[in-house]
Amino acid sequence: MPQPLAPLRPSLVYFDQAARHGSIRAAAQALNIASSAVNRQILQLEAEIGTPLLERLPRGVRPTAAGELLLAHVRRWGRETRLLQQELGRLRGGVRGTIRIAAGETITEEVLPDVLAELAARYPLLDYSVIAGDNRRITADLFSREADVVVAFDVRLPVRAEVVHTVESPLGVICTHDHPLAQRRQVTLADCGAWPLVAPGREWLESSGLANLFEGADGPARIVARAERPGILKALVRAGLGIAFLTRLGVERDVAEARLAWVPFAPGILPPARISVMLPQNRAQPVSLVVFLELLRRALNERTAALSSQGRS
Repeated sequence: MPQPLAPLRPSLVYFDQAARHGSIRAAAQALNIASSAVNRQILQLEAEIGTPLLERLPRGVRPTAAGELLLAHVRRWGRETRLLQQELGRLRGGVRGTIRIAAGETITEEVLPDVLAELAARYPLLDYSVIAGDNRRITADLFSREADVVVAFDVRLPVRAEVVHTVESPLGVICTHDHPLAQRRQVTLADCGAWPLVAPGREWLESSGLANLFEGADGPARIVARAERPGILKALVRAGLGIAFLTRLGVERDVAEARLAWVPFAPGILPPARISVMLPQNRAQPVSLVVFLELLRRALNERTAALSSQGRS
């Protein structure tokens, strides 16, 4: 039979009760123990912390500033412990619920399917809502509380969200396997200048680290098409319309299946794309979401490390 989680130390319980009742005597009555025992435990706690936690008044007690800080911690711990016990109980009975995920198209195509398959094997009663889109849309879903977790590229800080994990993926050129650039180990912008380019659409560029390549007089001279989604951009490149710029993670499957080639930019041209995993601020996380986040972190770390190693080989 599962064992209950360890309770708060008695001194913290006595302190919390004294603050709630405004009196050591009333706290003792509620706890059904002697007033002297409550007072002794609180005095020991104050000695341990090194500052008074209760102000002794003619008719009761009230928390000091330090006491208020400790109370907030004790009560938050109590709430989170109760939530954890409830979630663990649900796990034993079979977790139900929905995890709402908003992510860039690259993540929904290349990373999420394997993560969700592994999570589904553990918790078959869960279901999922997956929203794909550009950074503007998916972060809006997070801020409107329509998503439990967002995975976005090149988020411009500060954002009103909790960033819980980040990884980086290098940028480079995608092209067909018979393209002259496919034979190079790395490329410069000058190397790309002679070839027609399939560019990201304007909304995509506004929230992308690629934006600097398309600004001013030094931008690409010949853009033959614009695409608002990575899938469309890759399809146009596969058809031979031109080359394009994308992260290595964004073409992992296409490269593995020999549908596209990817060549990294030479060092110093562009920093790698940064992928951020974000959560709404101040929202309790159910156990199922905690497990999902751990699987997602592991998948992102493994994918980006493996691709980085391939890029150096």
